[in-house]
Amino acid sequence: MLRLFILFLCQLFATHCRVEVKLKQGVILGTTEVSVFNGRTFYAFYGVPYAQAPVGKLRFKNPVALEKSTKVFDATTEYRGACAQQHIVHKHGTYGFEDCLHLNIYTPYLPIYELRTEKAVIVWIHGYAFTSGFSHIHGGDFLIDNDVILVTLTHRISVFGFLKLNDTDNHTNMGLKDIVMGLKWIKKNIGQFGGNKDRLTVMASGSAATFISLLMMTKFRKLFSKVILQSGSIYSSSLFQGDPALERMKLEMALQAAGKNLAKASANDLVAHTANIYNNKNILNVQRPLIPFMPIQESESKRYLISKHTLPGITNLQRLTEMPIMLGFSSQESITEVLPFIHNPQYMESLKPLKFMVPFLNTCKYKYGSKKYKEVGDLILNHYFKGGINENSLQNLLKYVTDLHKYPIYKFVQAYLNATGSELFVYKFNYVGNLNAAKMTAVAGANTKIKGAAQGDEICYILRCDPLWENYVKLKQDRHNRDRSFITQIANIWANFAKYGKPTPNYQNNTWLPMTKYDDNVYLFAKNNKIVDSRPEHKMFEFWNDLYTKYYSNENCGKNVRDEM
Repeated sequence: MLRLFILFLCQLFATHCRVEVKLKQGVILGTTEVSVFNGRTFYAFYGVPYAQAPVGKLRFKNPVALEKSTKVFDATTEYRGACAQQHIVHKHGTYGFEDCLHLNIYTPYLPIYELRTEKAVIVWIHGYAFTSGFSHIHGGDFLIDNDVILVTLTHRISVFGFLKLNDTDNHTNMGLKDIVMGLKWIKKNIGQFGGNKDRLTVMASGSAATFISLLMMTKFRKLFSKVILQSGSIYSSSLFQGDPALERMKLEMALQAAGKNLAKASANDLVAHTANIYNNKNILNVQRPLIPFMPIQESESKRYLISKHTLPGITNLQRLTEMPIMLGFSSQESITEVLPFIHNPQYMESLKPLKFMVPFLNTCKYKYGSKKYKEVGDLILNHYFKGGINENSLQNLLKYVTDLHKYPIYKFVQAYLNATGSELFVYKFNYVGNLNAAKMTAVAGANTKIKGAAQGDEICYILRCDPLWENYVKLKQDRHNRDRSFITQIANIWANFAKYGKPTPNYQNNTWLPMTKYDDNVYLFAKNNKIVDSRPEHKMFEFWNDLYTKYYSNENCGKNVRDEM
């Protein structure tokens, strides 16, 4: 009773009150917060560790579980940094920390204060191009207002998460294993924070969506019950393209030249020497993004995640267990990737002759300038750049690069429907407002007008994004603002999916119908949300399927490569 009275005083006087949750790893000290729009009091726990710090002897090692403790951990400090990564703005700078295996937990109620039905949980996992990302800037206000718990999870990326120290080392795919350990921690402990361990929805964007769809092919898929894949899937063409041994050797050589080694090099040194492992020629010869330190196939030990036996299952998702899935993409996925061309359209000339990419997983590669390379390039050129490449073909480039992202998503949809005979919920995000963080940052100062939404633009309508705090404060004063109404709609849809496995339960109007083998439904987020079909995407999908069959399928790949020799 005393606890409830203290909580009442906190609400009455808008005061931050400290709260305690007892776990085997010790006592976690949290605080009360208030949601930005509805003024709902909730509990926040910042920077809660879910594994031992991966520093010192644990650097480049699989995550290690926390030990039991009687200590009190102060989780009331709002700022907990990202994992070490290349700075987004300063190319040669580093952002974040190596001690970063933390969770932020936002919950509308705690069992120690009141007895209620356990809440559905959304676990947010960041992702940006496999090399960066952070979750500490995202708050749970809008999901809290819908009675859903939010947990944000930070994991190692790039060299810190995916360097393989030697050929016999079982410490591999550490970044993925971080996610697994974080999910295990959540499943074990979320009940103490008012959550239902059997109602965990993983929400992931970009490269994190690729990571999560990889985990869906493993035994660890039992750690969650639903998934929301935003702008990514297991068919990302970036996967399994690099050479882990070569990457390690080049990094070691660069460090040795600077008088340093892997064990003692600073995070800044490691990030700086990672950036130049692959050059433009390497990329031209594989026709996919070449990103060093990515998930790899492991030898089958007790702690492996992805083995050589996982890959065949990816082809048709034969290992995938049916579960509620919501996934989608933005109308202009490519905005942040073609940034130099948006600000300097004259750079389009540098693409001549067309230097292309293809959206296919680990298949054929044609040497740059070869006969087959030119054949494929001509087909892409004629499909996307019928008027040639020049300053006026920026929109063509945007469509081409956007399709490189959309194809793997639609391939996942098709494979899932064929493998399970079930259904999933597909969306296209085309809403443009004052919280489209990715697009606003990318096109600021550009003279060219770009329509549509960029990859990740839905995030700040579902989660509160700290860098846009002033925008939210303005919206608080205007209940009828279009952006505020949209936040209410989309946050409710994400919360509904976490609760019921459907984005719009049967009792709601404007029902979002699922996509099946026979029903081609896509939910369009725009000025006026509505159900559309995916016919506009059929032409894109057919073009890339035909190109794959002729040049990149297993049947024709070997023959085409032999013809090149």
